[in-house]
Amino acid sequence: MSRSHFFKHLSYTLVHHHRPSYLSPPLSVYKFPHRWKKPSSSSLFSKSPISSSSSSSLFSSSSVTASPSTTTSESYAYLSVLIRCPKHVADSLSEALLCFGASSTSMDEDDDFDGSNEVCIDSIFPEFEDVDMCLSQAANSIGLKETPPYEVNLGDQYEWVRKTQESFHPVEVTEGLWIVPEWRSPPDVQATNIILNPGLAFGTGEHPTTKLCLLLLKKLIKGEELFLDYGTGSGVLAIAALKFGAALSVGFDIDPQAIMSARHNATLNSIGPETMELHLVPGKTCSSLDGREDEMVKEQSCCGTGVISGTEKYDVVIANILLNPLLDLADHIVSYAKPWAVVGISGIISEQCSCIVDRYSMLLEDISVSEMDGWACVSGRKKI
Repeated sequence: MSRSHFFKHLSYTLVHHHRPSYLSPPLSVYKFPHRWKKPSSSSLFSKSPISSSSSSSLFSSSSVTASPSTTTSESYAYLSVLIRCPKHVADSLSEALLCFGASSTSMDEDDDFDGSNEVCIDSIFPEFEDVDMCLSQAANSIGLKETPPYEVNLGDQYEWVRKTQESFHPVEVTEGLWIVPEWRSPPDVQATNIILNPGLAFGTGEHPTTKLCLLLLKKLIKGEELFLDYGTGSGVLAIAALKFGAALSVGFDIDPQAIMSARHNATLNSIGPETMELHLVPGKTCSSLDGREDEMVKEQSCCGTGVISGTEKYDVVIANILLNPLLDLADHIVSYAKPWAVVGISGIISEQCSCIVDRYSMLLEDISVSEMDGWACVSGRKKI
């Protein structure tokens, strides 16, 4: 199983490169917004489950996502697997399921069974996946002695996509800033409306870290800035920066699907490649984690290929990815910022702030922390 995928374009993407091409439901962890619970952090790069509450979710209904194939007429099957497990292992089991073959998981955290302190995990698997083996391996990996009880149903992709789209509604991030699904009409045509196809990649705007980054961007962009979105996902931050007045947005990601998603969303917002550049980073990280020189990183866009450059070029740099790469790639992330430029770091839960602040205090000054529903965004200015 490939474990090189560190950008949080879908939050949990350890199995992305092994997902069959026919599978429509996206890779993510989402929780229905009945009650917010402190998110857990998983192993390796998957530190940030996509979660939301009724008070913070930018999409006011169930937190589910659509996929790029919503624009096609093909219909494929998938396996819907309902799993009952104790509440105290639900987060860990959800994460483990994604490591062992699930394409997505969701939980209704208020759900229980006659006061038995159990919850139901609703997961999606490829049609021909060995569910029993996956569940057994997932349970074993988190120390469960037995595989939790479960039931399997065959689902139809078209119905899943239809219900998914019905669940998304425009929601105001802050006064005058809306995230609007492409099949909905903006409630306020005079506002700053970011049109997205939710679920093509991480960054529909519903997650607290995305919202924190949007609020930071709105405060920082005054006009004509150069902005770098390190781990662009859906491109929501790059698009927002341009709508706020930036002269250029550049987005990095290691997943071709994220690049396609961001390009699609840019088009929805009438933004072309001349103002929003998207670069595909090779599967191996672009940082010098073992002391070797950085690899040449090539761009994939509608304009062809080229080499990413621009050290100390950007006025604002934001990396909304995962804890481990944020720590490992700190020097690389900050290297793109101009001296005294603002660098924003997010994708972390509040309890992880101290290690992020410790790591980035060597590179940034005037560090501040903003928090929302158990998640955090750390920002500071690059030391001269």
